[in-house]
Amino acid sequence: MFLEKQYEIIKDYPKAIDWEEYCNKIIEEYNNLLSSTNDELTFQTFFEENPSFVPGAFELFGSSGHYPYMDALISQPEIGTLFQRKPDFVWLSQDSLSFCPVFIEIENPNKKMFNKNGTTTADFNQALNQLREWQYILNQTNNIQVLYDYFNLPIDIRKKTFNPQFLLIYGRRFEYENDDLLTGIRAAHKTDKIDIISYDRLTPSYDSKQLLTCKMMHGKYRVINIPPTFNYIPLCANTLSQLINFKERINDMKYTSESRKKFLVERYQYWYSFGKLKSRGLIRSNDCE
Repeated sequence: MFLEKQYEIIKDYPKAIDWEEYCNKIIEEYNNLLSSTNDELTFQTFFEENPSFVPGAFELFGSSGHYPYMDALISQPEIGTLFQRKPDFVWLSQDSLSFCPVFIEIENPNKKMFNKNGTTTADFNQALNQLREWQYILNQTNNIQVLYDYFNLPIDIRKKTFNPQFLLIYGRRFEYENDDLLTGIRAAHKTDKIDIISYDRLTPSYDSKQLLTCKMMHGKYRVINIPPTFNYIPLCANTLSQLINFKERINDMKYTSESRKKFLVERYQYWYSFGKLKSRGLIRSNDCE
């Protein structure tokens, strides 16, 4: 018996912002921030509002074809007593065989990586040691279980190979780019699990245009930002049905017309209910609204 579609796509609807237009707006916004502020909290907010700017959604090393769990960037999760300092962000990245959560630390972009004598600064060493501490903690089985429980992960993810990755976003390229020695020293601090990138390398990723930003609340994923590039996609309706606070955040979407916001509010219950169905029939990957 052939599967049939069990959903309806509205064809004539107010469109989301064009990807190129969105990129032009947020790149300008980002560059203005880099030239005007050194406040880490300002960049925390910017990345929350623009999760496509944050690397790691589809893993740091290699490229997964799977969306991160819950299609969301997690902001500042408080993972019990595992970490003395909570990560700034976590992607719950995965592929068909591995669960690869990406733990991300951001620092004030104007912090220096090198002293005048070419040694690394105390600020840089402290930030890098934070990642190494997380890596050590997550080598222990009991801590992995705490992590699984905190993020309320399903059995199919818990059965995958656990392969955490770590990212430090630190400093500006001009500090080392014309110095082979400093460039080499910086590269030597990278490992097969730890990556280090400068603020200059960050750019929005088209593959992440559907991804939200959430905070954890008692094992639930509470939406704190919906990017203006978001569309309702039948393939992602099940995830949508598990999020809380999504509808309430629609009116806060940046670069989104009032007609688009109204449409998203009106169609929310339809896609929420579709996502709750046990069998959702045939789904065409290109369908969206």
